[in-house]
Amino acid sequence: MPVEEQVCALAYEGFGFTYEQGNSEVVRDLSLQLSQGRVVLITGPSGAGKTTVCRAANGLIPHEFKGNMRGRVTVAGRYDSRRYSVSALSKLVGLLQQDPDTQLFNPTVEEEIAFGACNYGLPAETIRKRIERLLELTRLSEHRRKNPHQLSGGQQQACALAAILAFDPQTLILDEPTSNIDPLGSQEVLTLVARLAREEGRATLLIEHKLDEIVHLVDEMLVLDRGQVLHRGSVREVLEHVEYIDSVGLSVPQVTLLAARLRSAGWPLPRLPLDVSEAVALLEPLIDGPALVSLPAPASTCGFSSGPDRAGGASPGAESVIEVSGLSHVYRDGTPALHDLDLQIRRGEFVAILGQNGSGKTTLVKHFNGLLKPTSGTVRVAGLDTAKASINEMATTVGFIFQNPDTQICKLKVYDELAFGLRNLGLPEKQVRERVQQAAEDLEIVHLLDKNPFLLSMGEKQRIAVAAVLAMQPSVLVLDEPTTGQDYKRAKEIMDLAVRLHAAGQTVVVITHDMNLAAEYCQRVVVMAHGRVLLDAPTRQAFQAREALQASSLRAPQVTQLGQQLGSPWAWLTVDEALAALSAVRKGAGDGA
Repeated sequence: MPVEEQVCALAYEGFGFTYEQGNSEVVRDLSLQLSQGRVVLITGPSGAGKTTVCRAANGLIPHEFKGNMRGRVTVAGRYDSRRYSVSALSKLVGLLQQDPDTQLFNPTVEEEIAFGACNYGLPAETIRKRIERLLELTRLSEHRRKNPHQLSGGQQQACALAAILAFDPQTLILDEPTSNIDPLGSQEVLTLVARLAREEGRATLLIEHKLDEIVHLVDEMLVLDRGQVLHRGSVREVLEHVEYIDSVGLSVPQVTLLAARLRSAGWPLPRLPLDVSEAVALLEPLIDGPALVSLPAPASTCGFSSGPDRAGGASPGAESVIEVSGLSHVYRDGTPALHDLDLQIRRGEFVAILGQNGSGKTTLVKHFNGLLKPTSGTVRVAGLDTAKASINEMATTVGFIFQNPDTQICKLKVYDELAFGLRNLGLPEKQVRERVQQAAEDLEIVHLLDKNPFLLSMGEKQRIAVAAVLAMQPSVLVLDEPTTGQDYKRAKEIMDLAVRLHAAGQTVVVITHDMNLAAEYCQRVVVMAHGRVLLDAPTRQAFQAREALQASSLRAPQVTQLGQQLGSPWAWLTVDEALAALSAVRKGAGDGA
């Protein structure tokens, strides 16, 4: 409908907020109107104030999160959030929080989806139809009878989203709805949200870091940093500032950043591309195709000087530190998760384990430290049979960072959380202090040491969980989605730290849905599907295996796809590699053009 006819579903007027325990405003002077049928994106680095904006939409601020609120937040044109309760506003505003686990409390997926709709008194037949439709849309049909807490992190996000959509709120607020979802699943969820916004006239506010998946789905984009709006407009308008946005730590589309750097180097690009197809159309006429085909493979990336296949770090003759033989696992409810799986990881490797939600990744790595025992087969880590070794033995050998930090944080003070494992080992208090301080400095959380971790943001809790494990100094480090809830800068900092630990001799295993980070940092990629290893190869080779990636709901990084479509015989793994290759084959580059 025309803009002037659209109804304002949610309005922020000079909104500002300071938390009760805080010293400064987390959000300052935000004015924003969400109209029916429109999708607005807010992005920004960790700590920018994005989650605070979400909490204010349905009255959590100021009713549940106490502090000093300035300005007004109005729902449906007439409901002032100060005057109406959370329960009253939640019927109008559906909020999917950053951590879906906190929103799921029913015994089955089906009942979880039905709960809100039943509470609001919708007709039984309407509820049944919505359940079936939403189970199919969120790929949860085969899990309808499962307990939501037995699902993977990505499946939990899909379940929480379905539960909100079931009661058909006028406004939908999504705080990083795809942080735990595989790439193709993320695209499906975001496309679904945008389509339903248009078809059903629902105002949608989306908080998201994954810009490359939503550039064509949103009507307006805001970049928030330190509580203030830095840039605002259409996605194309905002991404003209791509190099600045990249500098504050956001994961901008790789092809957009690449084109901006090429334009700065003198390439005649009239606009910046938003996706791979636009980039191909812009760049293809400007490059020498035959010269590109004849280029040698990139020499190295991300600090690994090990050649095009990046097998370095562990020599071919290095001993296996993790040996998985014939591993099968069936959960107590009868769900088979792993099927006769064989895998070896050598001491000193940096390995990514990839796959769609529910492919068995987390189940596999939980066998590495004995959290799960094989139904059949064996798992040995550093010579220890994990089925027989004690938890204490495994804890000093394998450091495990969980997908959801709330499941491993147990203390009411960040310092005590980082010291917990060290004290259990009986280390002297002086050594405990030194290790805690070093881990806190590495993760930039020194200022949080006196805080209650349960009152912090998801990104901050993730860094606390990482720091607590790193303080233990294990020889094998397993990171299950360590960058969840982090902006790209923070994610890179965590991965850079993993690289430093790897350089010091640690074996690093990372489960991630972030293909850009896997390509940039990991030497080897193991792709899983349906509880089996579908592909096990050096990173550059793995990201050229398009069919295997697609079968696993994965997608190569944008620059890799760009290189393939332009005719490069080698997989480009980073923007820097693509920039170097294209600079070498620009038409007319040799005569000063």
